[in-house]
Amino acid sequence: MRPNLENTLVLIPARANSKGVPKKNSKPFAGGKSLTVRAIETALSVFDKSKITLTTDDQELLSQTQQHGIFQIKRNEKLASDEAGMLEVMLDAIDRQSWKPSFLMLLQPTSPLRTKLHLQQALNLFEEGDQAVVAVNEPKGHPFYTLFQEENGYIHKFQKNTIVRRQDLTPMYDVNGLIYLFDVDELRKKSWIQFEKIRPMVVSIWQGIDIDTPEDWFIAEKIFIEK
Repeated sequence: MRPNLENTLVLIPARANSKGVPKKNSKPFAGGKSLTVRAIETALSVFDKSKITLTTDDQELLSQTQQHGIFQIKRNEKLASDEAGMLEVMLDAIDRQSWKPSFLMLLQPTSPLRTKLHLQQALNLFEEGDQAVVAVNEPKGHPFYTLFQEENGYIHKFQKNTIVRRQDLTPMYDVNGLIYLFDVDELRKKSWIQFEKIRPMVVSIWQGIDIDTPEDWFIAEKIFIEK
């Protein structure tokens, strides 16, 4: 089975508290709509509203997004705590549906440069037998070139090898959070980090920017306005 517009749940998780950028999920971005509203509208450009769910502990966000007609989940105290993991949040949302999704697409609001094309690309990339499709980008510096310092003060390559040319290196990627697409049955067994069949969806670093700090917010707004 492969994911499609009928068997896929789109989940948008948005917590109220944020240490890096206070209220980042609900405040206006680039002088306009909030990050959460932007994520919902991107999802609506591909999926029917009946397939989209917002999970949040933020009453302001529930009010902001009520007009979109999507399913809203007000998280309980346990799932809104710092100890709650994303896996628990995803499984809670899956179990609250009136239908049985076979796949879950996770769209974190903090990736404002996501477009409908990314959603369609993820659906198209997922092949039968895959456990997940995850958005990634090439790192600025390849880990083979990373240096570490020993107790004697000298630095050495973290990965010992004789490869010099970058084009000869094994491809490596950073997960950027732009989009995740999971097989629900596999999610019920274990965290996606333990999956062995994860297909990469490669995007540029600027497309995959994830807002976690005020500096990220500034850069993302500048890219968004000028793109």
